[in-house]
Amino acid sequence: MKHAMTRLALTLAAALAGQAVQADPLLPIRQHTFAQACQAQWGGESARSQWVKDDGRGGLAYAPLNGNGDRIMDFSSAGYMGGGVALPAAPVKATVKPSGSAASDLANIQAALAKVAALPAIKGVRGAVLLAPGTFLLNEPIPLNQDGVVLRGSGSGAGGTVLKAAGDGHFMLSLGGANGSLTPSGAAAAITDSYLPSGGQVLHVSDASGFQPGDAVMVRRRASAEWIHFMNMDTLVRDGKPQTWINAGNNNEYWLRTVTAVNGKQLTLDIPLSDSFDSGYLGPNGGSVQKYQASGFAGQIGVEHLALEGLPRGAGADYGVATLDNLADGWLNDIQAHNFTTGVVVGKQARRLTLESIALNHDHNNVDCKGAKEFEFSIAGSQVLVDRSSSTGSKKSFYYATQSQAGGPNVLLHFTGRAEACGNIEPHQRWATGLLVDNADVSGAIGLGNRGTDGSGHGWSMGWGVAWNAKADQLAIAAPPGGTNWAIGSSGQLTPYLPDAKQLDPAPKLGAVDSPGVRVGPDSLYLMQLCQRLGPQAVKNIGY
Repeated sequence: MKHAMTRLALTLAAALAGQAVQADPLLPIRQHTFAQACQAQWGGESARSQWVKDDGRGGLAYAPLNGNGDRIMDFSSAGYMGGGVALPAAPVKATVKPSGSAASDLANIQAALAKVAALPAIKGVRGAVLLAPGTFLLNEPIPLNQDGVVLRGSGSGAGGTVLKAAGDGHFMLSLGGANGSLTPSGAAAAITDSYLPSGGQVLHVSDASGFQPGDAVMVRRRASAEWIHFMNMDTLVRDGKPQTWINAGNNNEYWLRTVTAVNGKQLTLDIPLSDSFDSGYLGPNGGSVQKYQASGFAGQIGVEHLALEGLPRGAGADYGVATLDNLADGWLNDIQAHNFTTGVVVGKQARRLTLESIALNHDHNNVDCKGAKEFEFSIAGSQVLVDRSSSTGSKKSFYYATQSQAGGPNVLLHFTGRAEACGNIEPHQRWATGLLVDNADVSGAIGLGNRGTDGSGHGWSMGWGVAWNAKADQLAIAAPPGGTNWAIGSSGQLTPYLPDAKQLDPAPKLGAVDSPGVRVGPDSLYLMQLCQRLGPQAVKNIGY
């Protein structure tokens, strides 16, 4: 196990540094050994899924959806450092006490963060700024934009650290670089597979001579007019005006991956892709692979063990908990946030994040269910794990929502949601793919499907999503053209769409439903996939 985890650390380090790393020839043997050691993850449930099966050796085998090989993807690379890595315990290098002044509190915290940012990094981490017990006033966000710097409170409960919102509405925390960019490097190689299945990680390109193991690559999928028509998304009209779901030619669906092997014109990627590529609809240049260089990003940044205090919605100022963008390998942990209009917002250029033990709670307010809902967790990035978190007391909210063309894997694990009236786990808009809702328990709905003309023509908001051993009042699970969403071992009133969705023509069909109302083994798909890929220690590393 020690050697396997060492190999993982070296692989991640090399990938982050842009260095070449060779594929592990012993990986199949390790995975078989891990599978035997992970049998306890199957839990006590006697039911099994037809889509995710026991391979006879304690591991997982996946049934294809169709003859094209589409399958449920491996979600286990979601989370800090690609999953299965414990959050670092950064040593305290500076301490700040509350001053009673918003201007002084922010200035003192910023000075301490700058002091720690100037220290040398050890394994990527420079140190932590410890906030003493008491209340700090904030009239602007705290910026955490330097690598290896952690902001730590003295506890999220009674007697701990409170950051209290003051001034005009703003977010309390801002994590990540200011000017992140992904710059293409070398020529793009066209994907030549006539069909590349969702959940696969092997593809063929027109010219592989420019690639080698260890290369950081961007895999792009272009939206074509033919595909948009196939999805029935070119006829959306709201209030007499055409609505644009995704523009033809849009190239904003992409995945950041590392090449692990090159064999002729075949590339193997470290992480599966969360969408399919059908050349019959995308055309001959519908998909491509290209190396890239990342700049302006920050990493190894975290905020932990503190409470945040806002104002009830409509009380005069709207505050948000945190934004995370231009960030790789960051985290929020043990955060109690009270009365925030907006919760945690993860931008498009954020990846490999863990948001753990985030409790968002609200006082009852008189806002009705009409109009736009607020976001408790809004995810536009990739490889984001939201773990053991909750939302309680909001009048109306998206407990959790992916945003436009967010490519998976993204995982919501052991989430609890209780809204006063209307709250949903519901991908928000425009074809996000690869979401796992694993062991969620919410009032309201879990909706994986088509939102029609809601918003500005949000349309098909999710493909290749999975609700696993989840519980909700309603399970709105729809099958998009050419694909599906799954509800496995999950409980709730089954429907292909929520009743308030507008202009669903033709009406969506129910997705792939397996073992309705009866939980299946393994208890958690994410934890089992993580155990099979990296071994039992990886599961222990994240607190299970």
